[in-house]
Amino acid sequence: MGLTWYLGVDVIAIVLATVLGAWWLLRHRAAGTRAQRLLEDRLRFETLLSGLFAQLVHVETGGLDAALEGALRQMVTFLGVDRGNLDEYVEGAPGIRVSWTAPGIEKLPSVLAVSEFVWTAETLRRGGIVRFSRAEELPEDAALDRRCYERLGTRSHLSIPLHAGGPMLGVLSFDSVSSQRDWPDDVTNRLLLLSEVFAAALERKRIELSLAERLRFQRLLSDLSARFSGALALDFDDEVHGALRSIVDFLGVDHATLLEFPRAGVPARSWTIGEATDAGHVPWLMLRLREGDVVHVSRLAELPDEAATDRRGCLALGVKSLAAMPLRAGGVVIGGLVFATGFAERGWPHELIEQLSLLGEVVANALAWTNAEREARRLRQELTHIGRVSAMGELTASLAHELNQPLTAILNNAQVAQEYLEADAPDLGELREILSDIVADDQRAADVIHRLRALLKKGALEYVPLNLNDVVDGVARLVRSDMVIRNVPMILDLTQDLPNVCGDRVQLQQVVLNMVLNGAEAMGEPNGRPHALVIRTSRAGAEAVGVAVEDSGTGIDAKDLDRLFEPLYTTKAEGLGMGLAIARTIVDAHGGRLRASNNAGGGATFQFTLPIAAERAR
Repeated sequence: MGLTWYLGVDVIAIVLATVLGAWWLLRHRAAGTRAQRLLEDRLRFETLLSGLFAQLVHVETGGLDAALEGALRQMVTFLGVDRGNLDEYVEGAPGIRVSWTAPGIEKLPSVLAVSEFVWTAETLRRGGIVRFSRAEELPEDAALDRRCYERLGTRSHLSIPLHAGGPMLGVLSFDSVSSQRDWPDDVTNRLLLLSEVFAAALERKRIELSLAERLRFQRLLSDLSARFSGALALDFDDEVHGALRSIVDFLGVDHATLLEFPRAGVPARSWTIGEATDAGHVPWLMLRLREGDVVHVSRLAELPDEAATDRRGCLALGVKSLAAMPLRAGGVVIGGLVFATGFAERGWPHELIEQLSLLGEVVANALAWTNAEREARRLRQELTHIGRVSAMGELTASLAHELNQPLTAILNNAQVAQEYLEADAPDLGELREILSDIVADDQRAADVIHRLRALLKKGALEYVPLNLNDVVDGVARLVRSDMVIRNVPMILDLTQDLPNVCGDRVQLQQVVLNMVLNGAEAMGEPNGRPHALVIRTSRAGAEAVGVAVEDSGTGIDAKDLDRLFEPLYTTKAEGLGMGLAIARTIVDAHGGRLRASNNAGGGATFQFTLPIAAERAR
């Protein structure tokens, strides 16, 4: 029995040893399998990491969004989840998003949409990670988020904020819809490492796009400056519309309005691209602009309560978001720039607002310049009118003679007609001739009065195609009697078939009249040469025509030649020194040139040239 007991014990010991050995062997083998699987997973992860890094680093900026979508798809496949999203975060607002979902899975809205994921968005902005295997794991203050996740079928979720040494660039998020899954620390840590690759790609994209946008802005600023600096006051409206179109294209907005506020004697003006912004619909905005405030709202809901009328007005106009910049000149607000979107809301980042301020300065300077130019033009017109009135004063005697002749003839003919009518048998043929003479003399007087009214009238300039021969002929008719009184023969030497010029008839007649009167006065004293005044028109090269007035007077002193056209400089004892200065201003405004020279045989010549109409239009 003792031997049997010992044999039993040995058998049990052998069995136990065998079982323990087998258990140890199985455990060792399982551990080896698990280690191998972990090693394979790590290798797969490192391969994915290096592949994504190479893929995102070397891609061009234009293809980065497509590359990010491809990288996101690989990560979703690697993790075995159903949904992946990369949401960019730009200046405090959601930006472009890249998303990939498995077939049949609904896309998830941006987790940065504050209205739906309040707790999630706040946690991410603080730099925290949001993860849950079941929606029930979310805290009580995430109740709204929980309902939104459940409504979208999200059973497990992970969101990681993306940083690159600065503010949050975006959010990388993954969802499991078909089943629940855990997010252990080792997986989360790996995804944090992967998120750095996405953050680096977003940062590179942001830097390169920012640089490209700054270059675009610099080109826009340069183009606007050149556009306004070279613009004529008469072309200002066209230049403003062109500038607004350029700004609209740069901003990608739908509407743009430039407002000029009214001031003493000058009404308000506005220029618009797209739907016009009626100032009456946005009284609060207009008040803010007049007070010099910058206003920008990404959504109409951001407008304050006191802007309720503006909100209704914007809704009626279809405006989704807007930005408005006051325009200052000389420290005074003279207008405003208003930009609006009609199809979608948009953010107005700080850098963009600064750029709009610079654009506003360019536009404000252009407005101030054109206002100053308009006022200067008004003053020049007043001055030229005074010059015309003064010239008419010098022609008083001749004009009286011009009017007296036809009026005297009318009186004489009327008296003769009365005598014929008193006869027993009036000669009707003679009466008809007398009446015809009366009509002709009346027309002569009317022509003189018409020419006087045309020269003396005040009004806006009318730039129209003109033939300089007609301009000269009108002046010659006006001064004909004056030349007779002065005993100065006047000769017209007009080149036929002259091309037209573009100008204001009254102003150009004023220039010719001033030249003619100066020439006549230069021959006021005998100088041993016969008096004669020649008015010539001619071609001045292929692109201009000219008018020259040549006299046989005493000529111009050499010391006066360079100063003749200066304001208030005169060689006459009773002169004001404004006639020739006004004449040069007029010719310059017409794109021409006025000059004076002495003749080789005595006397002086005043002449001006103007570009032909086709050249001026071009």
